[in-house]
Parts: sequence; C-alpha cells; structure tokens
Amino acid sequence: MTGLGLTLLLALGAALVLGTIAHRLRLPPMIGYIVAGMVVGPATPGFVADREEVLALADIGVALLMFSIGLQFSIGELRSVGARILAGTPIQVAITLGIGTGTGLMLGWSLIEALFIGGAVSVCSTVVLVKVAGEGTLHTTTYGRAALGVSIVQDLVTVVLVVALTALGGDEDRTLADLLLSVGVALGFVALVVILGSRVLPRLLGIVAGLRSRELFVISVAVLSIGTAFAAAALGVSVALGAFVAGLALSDSDLTASVLGEIVPLRELFSVFFFVSIGILLQPAAIIGAWPTVVALLLIITLGKAIPVAVLARFDGQRPSSAVRAGALIGQSGEFSFVLASAGLAVGAVTSDTFSLAMGAVVISILTAEPLLAGARRLGAWLDAEQHRPGPAAEHPAADLHRHAVILGYGRVGRSVARVLESRGFAWVAVDGDYGITREARANGSTIIYGEAGAPSVLDEANVAHCHALIAAIPDALAIRQAVAYARSRNPKVEIVARAHSEAEEVELRRMGVNRVVVAEREVGNEILRHALRRFGVSDREATAFVEGRRRS
Repeated sequence: MTGLGLTLLLALGAALVLGTIAHRLRLPPMIGYIVAGMVVGPATPGFVADREEVLALADIGVALLMFSIGLQFSIGELRSVGARILAGTPIQVAITLGIGTGTGLMLGWSLIEALFIGGAVSVCSTVVLVKVAGEGTLHTTTYGRAALGVSIVQDLVTVVLVVALTALGGDEDRTLADLLLSVGVALGFVALVVILGSRVLPRLLGIVAGLRSRELFVISVAVLSIGTAFAAAALGVSVALGAFVAGLALSDSDLTASVLGEIVPLRELFSVFFFVSIGILLQPAAIIGAWPTVVALLLIITLGKAIPVAVLARFDGQRPSSAVRAGALIGQSGEFSFVLASAGLAVGAVTSDTFSLAMGAVVISILTAEPLLAGARRLGAWLDAEQHRPGPAAEHPAADLHRHAVILGYGRVGRSVARVLESRGFAWVAVDGDYGITREARANGSTIIYGEAGAPSVLDEANVAHCHALIAAIPDALAIRQAVAYARSRNPKVEIVARAHSEAEEVELRRMGVNRVVVAEREVGNEILRHALRRFGVSDREATAFVEGRRRS
C-alpha cells in the first residue's frame, strides 16, 4: 500500500493509539492526535506522511468543524449570559490580541505575523472548556454559563479574525482598494448564503430527507458543508467562514438536529487529520530552543485571558470566587487557535518556526487547564473569605432555624424539593450561586442565600450546625465534597443526601459519610425497569421491592 492509503492508515492508527493514551491520562484526545502527527511527520525517523495530503484532509476537518459551530449557534444562549460579559468579550479579545501582538513585535516578528499569533492566543477552546468543566457545570453554574458565553462570542470573533487577517496577509503588494474589495466579497458571500441559503438549503435537504435514504442524506450534508466551504475559497474567502455561514443558514431549520447528527461522525474523523497536520508542522527543536518565548506566549494564553474575563464577570455582579473560576476556564487555547495560526501559515504570513512556538504554547495550555481551574478555586475561596460578602440582603434568614433542611442548589431539583418540604410544613433554606436566581427567589418570598455551596461561611449562614438534613442538588462534585466535609464537622448527626454522576463519585461520597447517594442515570434506569416489569404483569409491590433491592446492592 502506498500514497494516500498508507498515509490514512498510519495517521489514523497513530492517532487511535496516542489518542487512547491521552484519554486514559484524562487529557483531551487532541493532544494524542498532535503527538501522532509528530510521529508520522519529519520530526521523527521512519515513515513520513505526505504533508499535502494530510493538509487537504485537514481542510475538510476545518470545514466540518466550522459548519457544526454555525449549525449550533444560538442567540438565546447568548442572551442568557449577560449583556456586560457579551459586550466585554470583544474588548477582552482586543486586549489579549494587543498583548500578543506587542510581544511578537518585541521578538522581531512582522506586524501581520504578530497579529496572527496574537489572535491565536486571544481565543479559547470550547472543546477544552467542556472537558475541564463538564457540560453540567457549564449550564448550571454562574461561572460556567459566563465562560460558555465568552467562548461562543470568541468563536464568532475568530471567524472575523480569520477573514480579516487572511485578507491582510495574503499579498503584501495589495492596495487598500484590493483589501476593501476582499472584505466586500466576504460580506456579500455571507449575506448571500445566510439570506438566500436559509430559504433554499433547508428545502433541498427536505427533498432529500423525503427520499427516506440515510445514505443520500449524509452525502447531501457533506456536499453542502464542504461544497460551500470550498466555494468560498474559490472566491478568495476563507474555508472557515464559508462553512460557518452554511451552518448558520441551516441553524433555524427543523432539520438541524438530523443534520448535526449526521455531520458529527464525519467532523470527528476529519478533525483528527487537522490535529495530525498540526503535529506534522510542529518543530520540536525550535520549541526547545526558544522556550522563553513559549513561556511568554503561555502566560498570555492563560493570564492574558483569565484576568480580563474575571474582571468582566466581577463587573457583571458575580462574587469573586465565581468570577475567578470563569476567568480560569477561559485561560486555555485549542482548535480555533490552530485554525487561525494555520490560516496565517497557509498564506505565508506566519513562518514555520513561529507557528511551532505558538502551537507549542497552545498545547501546553491544554495541559495546564485543569491545574489552573484548581488554583482558581482556592484563590476564589480565599477572596470570598477576605471580602465577607453577605447574600443579596443583609439579614441572615436561617439564624433562627433549627432542625431544618439545607438545600444546596435552587435549580429544578432544588425547587421541587423545597416545594414538597414547604407543603408538609418543614422549614428549609436554600443556597445557590446564581445571583439572578437568588434575587428572584427572595423577591418571591423564598428563604435563600446567595453563595458557593462549598464555602464554610455560606454554610454557616445557612445554619448547617443545627440543620436536620443537608440535600446537595448541585452538579459540582467538588463543591458537594467540600459541603459534606464541612457539614459533618459542624453537625455529625446531620442526614445528608447528595447527587452523583458516576459510581466513582458515589463511592467517594459514601466514604465521606453521605447517607444516601442518588446517581441520576441509575434512577432513570430503575424507573424504566419498574415500568417494564409492570407491563409484563409484575405487581407494583414486587416491582418496587426489586428496584429497592437494586438500590441497596
């Protein structure tokens, strides 16, 4: 086997092995894919993959990645984050980009090269964000939603940067008129695809879907996403922008879920080649030889983004611990940094040595993402303790409560528990880290405290020392463990019920003295099992006994 077939086999084989190792080490698989690229690239002896073939496959990966981003774009999700954070995110990108560009100029890079690298280090990775925080945290905590909103806006800014910097860096002899023409073509392409495509493309896909052939539907989605991307390239517009606006044109269609379901496997496969291509282009010798530059870029990626985002979150009304965590979640880079730097390399604006230094810093930032968040948790707890910030009101609502329930988290589960307790006449007080939820609940007469569930000062305000039950209904595993440990130290006889997302979490919580651990997935399975047994004629009593036996086992 020679040529493209051998390149595909060895690149995917190396990515499979090294991606598995990265996953076992609890690292994003993309790290393994990048190392796989170094293995099959010129940096190591043995087989050397055809660079042009891998880069061609990588372009397809970029197109599918950006198409899926456009497909999932949600205005409603952005509105829920907060106007100050959304308006401030482009300012954060500008500040970090300015720091990166200034650093590049000090190192002797050209202006356009410094702009490309400054842009690459100014945006974060949504993939790494989800990996570090977890989807539950992103959607149910104040700092998680803030970080997710910042990430979405940064994705949009990245698309703009790719278009603008590619136009600037494509040809040094271009006049202002040429640049304006390029921008006009890009804007015209976007308008045409979004306005006309949003009417035509869903109808075309609807016709194919009506044929009831999954194979034809998959082919049509692939042709649509990749075809639009390369049509954009033919007009001098970036592949990334072309694919993004194609997804955007379909984002309001009733076929969105089906399209996304079919495109994700293709996206994941070809995205592997994108990260493998990064590894092929990396030059380890250049990274080692210029390690001070790599460290400087790493500091810009982490602190250069984390500090501005934390300040934005603080201005938006979040308490220090929440603001610091939001900043820490953004203090990394990933796939869009690779996209932007690769665009600069493709047009000749970024040299291979500079590309290697920047991408080396990006890879290290992925490795430091979890330690950065852990440090932010400790720093945030200290800042909260120093500030001694009370809840939304100055009074302590649980000061006179005894033998009451403390509910950690006032989301759907917490509110349901509170309603049932109140209907039976039992006293309760809730704790929630979302200021908006807390303020609204207090306005409705609920007894609720604003603060992080694991903070001792907040638990003291909830009078955990004299409570009868502690109910942890939050998705943050670390905060639950902190709350359990503190509650046990203050009130050894308290009855504790907590949620968990895995058997490992359940084992740890039981070891800490939690009386009842509810694993959500297991409870769903129990209810499905109970219903199935009843359908087969098993009595309610026997089905209930069987489910209870499963819970005790």
